[in-house]
Amino acid sequence: MHLSCRQLVAVAFLWGAAAGVCPAAGDPTGRLHGTIVGVVSDASGSGQLGATVYLFNRFEKLVQKVLTNEKGAFGFDFLPPDSYSVRVVLPSFLPAVRQNILIQPGMRSFLAINLASLMSSVELVYSAQSPTNLMTDDWKWVLRSSMSTRPVLRFLPEQDRHSTTVFGDTRGVVRVQAGDSGNGVFGGQPDLGTAFAVATSVMQKHELQVTGNVGIASRGGMPAASLRTRLSRSVDNAAWNGGSSPEVMLTVRQLFMAGHGSQAPPVRTLSTAAVDRISFGNRLDVLYGAQLESVTFYDRLNVMSPFARLTYKISSRDDVQAAFSSGAPPEEIFRSQGGANESQLGQDVGTVSAFPRVSLRDGRVHVQRTGNVELAYRRKLGRDTEVTAAVFEERVANGTMLALGATEMLDRAEVLPDPFSNGAVLNVGSYQRRGAMLSATQQWSTNWSSSVAVGNAGTLDANASAMLVASAGDVRRVLRQVQRNWIAVRTAGVAPGTSTRFVVSYLHTDGESSLPMHRYLTQAFSPELGLNIQVRQPLPGLGLWSGRLEAIVELRNALSNGYQRLEGPQGRGVLLMPTPRALRGGLAFIF
Repeated sequence: MHLSCRQLVAVAFLWGAAAGVCPAAGDPTGRLHGTIVGVVSDASGSGQLGATVYLFNRFEKLVQKVLTNEKGAFGFDFLPPDSYSVRVVLPSFLPAVRQNILIQPGMRSFLAINLASLMSSVELVYSAQSPTNLMTDDWKWVLRSSMSTRPVLRFLPEQDRHSTTVFGDTRGVVRVQAGDSGNGVFGGQPDLGTAFAVATSVMQKHELQVTGNVGIASRGGMPAASLRTRLSRSVDNAAWNGGSSPEVMLTVRQLFMAGHGSQAPPVRTLSTAAVDRISFGNRLDVLYGAQLESVTFYDRLNVMSPFARLTYKISSRDDVQAAFSSGAPPEEIFRSQGGANESQLGQDVGTVSAFPRVSLRDGRVHVQRTGNVELAYRRKLGRDTEVTAAVFEERVANGTMLALGATEMLDRAEVLPDPFSNGAVLNVGSYQRRGAMLSATQQWSTNWSSSVAVGNAGTLDANASAMLVASAGDVRRVLRQVQRNWIAVRTAGVAPGTSTRFVVSYLHTDGESSLPMHRYLTQAFSPELGLNIQVRQPLPGLGLWSGRLEAIVELRNALSNGYQRLEGPQGRGVLLMPTPRALRGGLAFIF
């Protein structure tokens, strides 16, 4: 028994609390891998010859590509355990897409794909114990004929194996966007901007991704820019590494300030991060990493932010998770659970411009720091229903909120104008809170799902009997932490015919409470305050490009939930809000 070096790193990162056995490399029997087979047919049930079937991993990177035979059959074998998606393309038919195909060791998945001119469909059946139902001689010949799995390709001449180009499998997204009353509190993106992300493989062993956003914070007319470079390396033993690879990132951001003196310096950040994922056998999976960020604004602040998430599979239907983070929000954990509605590139575009939450207190610059510990249990009920329960404890230092109204009555050394809105960033001090959530998710079909969740969390309420606020110190003294119940619903789907993708969510709690929402490390569904709507509408390309064009509209906290008014002298007041209302729109080109 021995541990590899990467496993030893993971064990040390989790305080030496885990241990595992490293298997021998290779899997000649296929017991550690899975298989996907399927049939492509038309509306009458006739098999379709020559349909192109693309297999993508969870990051929407192309893994394999095959053509169907004369019976419409295709197959992919020796797949490492992971989540995959399949896209089928055939002229004169609409493409068919199936996402979130879970592959586990020894599992076989059968896809019945029906292509149509109006709406194509994909039916998925899992099989782990009855290989005779799927793996007939016909299917074995389909797999043998797959260009990506034929063993003869392993014996190509040496010069052919090294004749690949330096760059390949290039994909990207470009998004032009505009907004009103941006996200605020240094957590948003420029109101007017152009964001992009491009990823390409380097010598088939590494992947290089460049993500950026250049725009203008329209409220102050000040420019903002962000740039991130991400490098990941392929691993040889992917079956024992969850199909992922170690990644390193370097991010730089710069934002010019307005309204805080003519000589106010820009906010500059430089961060480097590393993240890795490793499995100990078939049950224990660990995602871990750390980020070191340097923030320069009047002073220089350094924030070290480690994070980790441990998943233990009790059975094929049950698992438990434990997670922690410290410092800045662990965007890499959130990105790993983005789900089918958001690709890796799309998530990076959304997070590269997330400036750290900077505030002023007693004339000095502070950065919000959060310590979070979570424990969760998840169980699958049948094939399409999932229930989860999670608890957390969170400690926030130098928390921030957006303030609107008579902010000029507050001390200048305590208020920082928000570049993304017409409000100001206010330091509300430090607080500690606990919370819990119980949720259920139902997958109605390939493209439709619904979730409902109930929970309890600590929130910040103003003491009704407190004195009038005349300074930032008064605001901090007035706020008190209490527990509040909440309920949330969420629906995501694709409209038939128009292919319009939408996500609608609503969370209800006491309207007088300023509820800073907790972003769960263990849940793909993290409820957001108020009514939130996202619509993505594919647009016709007119044959001018090979990619696809989408119109995007986002509305956050449409009903202005969580707004809390604090009365000041002479009838003036300040309106506190953890999540300001925002409207954003744009165009995205995906290639």
